Amino acid sequence: MLLYIIVGVSSLSLVGLYSYFKAKSALTSRAIEQLNSVNSLKKVQIENYLNALQKNDVKLNEDEINKIMLDTNLTDGLGKSGEIYLVGNDYYLKSKSRFFPNSNKPIKAETYSVKTAFKIGKGNAVYPDYRNVLCLSAFDRLNIAGINWIIIAEIDYNEAMVPITNLRNDLIFVSIIVLVLILSIAQVITSDIILPILKLKNSAVKIGKGDFDAKVDIQTENEFGVLASTFNQMVDDIQKNTLELVDEKSKRISALYDGQEFERHRISRELHDGLGQQLIAIKMTLDNLVDRKELLNENKINNLKQQLNSSIDELRKISYDLAPVGIMEFSIEIAMKNLCNQVQNSTDIHIDFSTYGDFSNLNQRSKIYLYRIVQEALNNTIKHAEASQIQIQLTETNDNLVLMIEDNGKGFNFDTNNLGLGKGLFNMRERSILLNGTFDVETFPGKGTTIRVKANKLQ
Repeated sequence: MLLYIIVGVSSLSLVGLYSYFKAKSALTSRAIEQLNSVNSLKKVQIENYLNALQKNDVKLNEDEINKIMLDTNLTDGLGKSGEIYLVGNDYYLKSKSRFFPNSNKPIKAETYSVKTAFKIGKGNAVYPDYRNVLCLSAFDRLNIAGINWIIIAEIDYNEAMVPITNLRNDLIFVSIIVLVLILSIAQVITSDIILPILKLKNSAVKIGKGDFDAKVDIQTENEFGVLASTFNQMVDDIQKNTLELVDEKSKRISALYDGQEFERHRISRELHDGLGQQLIAIKMTLDNLVDRKELLNENKINNLKQQLNSSIDELRKISYDLAPVGIMEFSIEIAMKNLCNQVQNSTDIHIDFSTYGDFSNLNQRSKIYLYRIVQEALNNTIKHAEASQIQIQLTETNDNLVLMIEDNGKGFNFDTNNLGLGKGLFNMRERSILLNGTFDVETFPGKGTTIRVKANKLQ
């Protein structure tokens, strides 16, 4: 508000001062022009009179001089305070004063204008007259032989400047009106523009700090009202998205822990039910051989060796599931092919695996994630799909790796907001996102399931 007032007052002051001095200069020039005109007319009259006196050798008559100088027929430009008079080189008036017509004493006019007139002749000045009143003066020297007089026409400066004084008062009045208008406009701008912007800024700061209740209360139908409504809607969307992100984060953490817990239980079952039972059987067989002193029985020793080899294979299987050696030592194609063969040999599901492209430069992280996605998909199919056939295809394009897993199982109702089924789909999608890729599922009850993963091979 203060800034608007300062700018408004400054602008008005500059415009007013410029207009005032411009008009003052024009008015002064016009007044001097009028004085020069009157002075020239009277000069001609008095010179004609004095020349006639000299020509006819007639004595100078003061009354005739005063009659000529006080004649107002040609002196309308002198106004109420103007006069025209003669001054001799002794600085005394040679004609009557308009202001002191009955004075019996000589009136001395040793003023700046008179001195300048005797020095330079014709000219103009703004200086006090013989009354010590500031006047506009137009002066000239008479061209009469033997007479060293000047003729000077003057008008009070205040009277000459009456129009400019009125203009100044009008400018002040107009300036006050314009200033009131500026203040009114500033008030409107402050209330309708500045305050809404401040409200939006303060709300944005609070929202940035997590206060989603800091909405903007602007009850207007103009653009700021629309902006406030849009802003509040944006706040609601941010709050909703934030809650969804928090929920998503919670789901990811839950899936991570659930996956870890599931993997621990699976390994525990395999160790207990598989490898543990085999080791117990080996121990019992060995104890039986010792008790019966049959350590040299070749058939039973060979049987014991087979049990040990089976336990070793079981241990390798568990180790392979935890960290597939094929990925570390060989290519992604070999690792996935071995996985498919292993699942096919242990189930009645026919798996068709194919690859198209060069995967030799694929980084270790991408290999492991793609392998785990295939492993998770096969586990889901085995547990839920009741499928008899699975097709797996890994394809390389210019920028991406495309993995497609398709089965002819019973399908299911797919909900993108609920990737259930033991968190399997959720884990596959998370790994796809970590590969800077996409994860799509196409399925319908009785129509099978197709999973497509597109990963950026340059990430």
